[in-house]
Amino acid sequence: MQIGIFSNGNRNNTVAKLSYDEDLKELIVADRLGMTEAWISEHGTFLAFQAPDQLPCADLLICKAAALTKQIRMGPGIRPVPFFHPLQLATDAAVCDHLTNGRYMAGFGVGINVANNKQRGPLPADPRLMMREAIDLILKAWSAPEPFDWHGQVWQGEKWHIIPKPLTEIEVGIACSRSDSTIELTAEKGFLPLMSWTPTMEQVRGMIASYMSSPHQRGPKPARSRVRVGRVVYVADSVAQAKRELRDADLKHAYGRMQHLVPPGGSNADLTFEHFIDNGFFICGDPDTVYQGIRRFYDDVGGFGTLLIIVGKDWATLEQRTRSLERFMAEVAPRLAALNPDKVPAASALA
Repeated sequence: MQIGIFSNGNRNNTVAKLSYDEDLKELIVADRLGMTEAWISEHGTFLAFQAPDQLPCADLLICKAAALTKQIRMGPGIRPVPFFHPLQLATDAAVCDHLTNGRYMAGFGVGINVANNKQRGPLPADPRLMMREAIDLILKAWSAPEPFDWHGQVWQGEKWHIIPKPLTEIEVGIACSRSDSTIELTAEKGFLPLMSWTPTMEQVRGMIASYMSSPHQRGPKPARSRVRVGRVVYVADSVAQAKRELRDADLKHAYGRMQHLVPPGGSNADLTFEHFIDNGFFICGDPDTVYQGIRRFYDDVGGFGTLLIIVGKDWATLEQRTRSLERFMAEVAPRLAALNPDKVPAASALA
């Protein structure tokens, strides 16, 4: 198993610089600790007062982070495709590929609540149709040796090309929610499935099964080792200490994506850190407890390749969050390193 981070930005600052500075510090820590990749959210929650349809550009943060890190690969998680012209997305990714010296991964998705977006006006077509056509156009722009014509359902043009072409063959991650069409697109194109931190174990297991059974046409074939799964993980001396340090954590920004986690007869007031730690949905506590929780989740979903630890939140102090990542990489990650879902069936026992 590989370890990365998903910087799902939501901080309580009123000045953007403070939030970006903390994001960069967490990326530098992840790089220093040997984590393999980082995906940076682009859905407008870097500042607590921002409207949810504002779209900060993760690519800008990635390019600055590339100058401050040495080995970690980075990608936007994700660029909401329906809001942009595909040639702009293709060009942005190609430039980032050069500026990061090949450490850039493209991240695409439909986006959150795209149909109800008020700031950018109505979309010209169904968002999922737009995404599928945009993906094909982007791949063409990256690879076409000559200017090309495009006459699609959404976009039309002649003699299109981008400058520069990518430095490398850019790897692409796709945000997979519970939509089978997106999961099928990911498998078809040989992309990386990116699964968020809010689906339940049953939902993650179902998405992985759909990905593994979907038709494939290009690039790498579906493999469990290509699956990225986000989870809230926090290492402390004990479960009790984790609860104390996270007791002021605020989940209100995620209520819209967590309604499936409200218990029967309950309300948003039940969506608390203590509740999720107690039921194992958030994997928090001493190193043994965290290892056992991750291993149990891994076995229950049938195995996956990369765990993305959720960062970008003011759920504890920066010092506490840094200490948690350091302890995870020193005391938990080595016990997970040998897990390979493509070669060894996920064991039911907690080794």
